[in-house]
Amino acid sequence: MRIVAYEPALFPALAAAARDAAAGHSLAHRPFVDHYYATAPWCRLYLALADDGAVAGAIGIEQLRFEYEGRPLTIGCASNFVAFRRGAGGVLFLRWVRSSELACIYGGSPDTHRILEHQRWTYFPGVRIYRLNGRYASRHAEPLWRGVAKSLLRAATPPVDVGGRLRHAIGRGALPAVGAEEVGGFSEDMLPRAGGFTLRLAPGVAYLDWRYSRALSFVRYRLFRLVRGGPCGYVVLNEHPGSLVVAQADGPDPDTLAAGVLAAVAEVAGEGSRQPEVVLASCHAQMRRIYEGFGFRPARVERPFALGSAHGPVRLGRDTSSWLVNFDWTDNGLRPPFLDQDAAQPEARERRRFVARWRRHAASPAS
Repeated sequence: MRIVAYEPALFPALAAAARDAAAGHSLAHRPFVDHYYATAPWCRLYLALADDGAVAGAIGIEQLRFEYEGRPLTIGCASNFVAFRRGAGGVLFLRWVRSSELACIYGGSPDTHRILEHQRWTYFPGVRIYRLNGRYASRHAEPLWRGVAKSLLRAATPPVDVGGRLRHAIGRGALPAVGAEEVGGFSEDMLPRAGGFTLRLAPGVAYLDWRYSRALSFVRYRLFRLVRGGPCGYVVLNEHPGSLVVAQADGPDPDTLAAGVLAAVAEVAGEGSRQPEVVLASCHAQMRRIYEGFGFRPARVERPFALGSAHGPVRLGRDTSSWLVNFDWTDNGLRPPFLDQDAAQPEARERRRFVARWRRHAASPAS
């Protein structure tokens, strides 16, 4: 069994393995795979090839630039770690941890975590997924009767008007007034200086423009410059039919950033006839208080966040209450069904209408 880096010529073999597997289904969607794993040196997909040439397993490794206590820190984050044949997982795991000073799983399957627990990785508690207007949201592939019941409950439960509630919070002094201006790309003045958070993702403009590009067919990102006196940060929203995910955001301090996130969400939520479900991740104590006070509800179970190293112990404190963690790191926000897929699910027609509206919006000039 040998390990090779993915290149587009290998897609047919990869897709054949992924389509028949219980996991790794996003690897069968070529626009996602070719962009995410074959266009930037910091994010590659490694394939384990069996003797017969078939793809026996895969792992994506993305080298992400963080800051910890004001110092640079590069972490190798894994995605789509899947073994299609016995024996592939071990060799891919070794490739990952040996190529990274520090390795990270954020999310991940039960099989992956069984491996990490056996290897005695360090788990960092406190990361939770929060939802607003999502108490009775329909989920992909759930039974029809459940979807009908939820639609009746939604009709009887008025959603939170994000813009109205934000204006009220600013008016009574609970949140600062932060502007959110939609833009077509990132600029240096949008990147905050270090110091507001103990741990934060701190990439440059080139990475952000690549990872959260507005030009991708399979996902729709909306970018916002935060303004409080002057530019002070940014928010990226991952827009789906009926929902918004706070993909990535950064700012100078927790209060300014939380207010900016809500301002960006309010801008997009105000465009439709109904308020969308809003999803975000947080572990920062002050930001969690703000979101919960606004009406967000945390998931009952924390999202796993684990670090390990083949080069010695992990020297990060396990207190995450001053960390800035966002949802759409690695491929957490890039899961099927993608926006450009011709799927047979009942949501396909709504997804096509959404994509048509997106293209009209993208054709309009952004600042």
